[in-house]
Amino acid sequence: MHDLVSHQVTLIAMQAGALQVSTRDEEARTSATTIRELSTRTLEELRNLVGVLRSGIGEEDTRPGLAELGELASDFDIKVSVAMEAVPERLPAQVSRAAYRTVQEALTNVRKHAGGACAAVRVVARHDTLVVEVRNDPPDNVPAGLPSGGHGLVGLRERTGLLGGTFHAGPTPEGGFRVEATYPLQLPS
Repeated sequence: MHDLVSHQVTLIAMQAGALQVSTRDEEARTSATTIRELSTRTLEELRNLVGVLRSGIGEEDTRPGLAELGELASDFDIKVSVAMEAVPERLPAQVSRAAYRTVQEALTNVRKHAGGACAAVRVVARHDTLVVEVRNDPPDNVPAGLPSGGHGLVGLRERTGLLGGTFHAGPTPEGGFRVEATYPLQLPS
């Protein structure tokens, strides 16, 4: 299965690269560049995941955490503000990685489902919990038919629960969307 998916993602990257260099339309070239970058990153993540699954051990320390949050926010083609009221180096590694994935999935959803919306990320460490909140404004337009596995928020809820935290997601009264995950800072042994 890995070989089939890798092959298909590689073909997507190659087709986007070909479009990138052959088109004269600047908007199409920009879209092709984004598709190529995202498919290349997806392929790298797939390879890392397969490596972890094959080894039987977690390469936990190589996965990104909250220290990379600024870089993550700048990777999205939407306006994202980040307020960090936590010291990533002082957080349990599992919590830092889960918080990073929460923000990553929430921003992906903003890009997919809330065209033109701005997003705000807030990470706050309290005495015994870490609260991660991502909210977006109402969309300027709703993108048509972008593919979705439909498992992003479900996966976040499961990941949060595995660490003993809580998860909430839903529309805001203003017409935007809000995702909040709370993680305990003292994990059971």
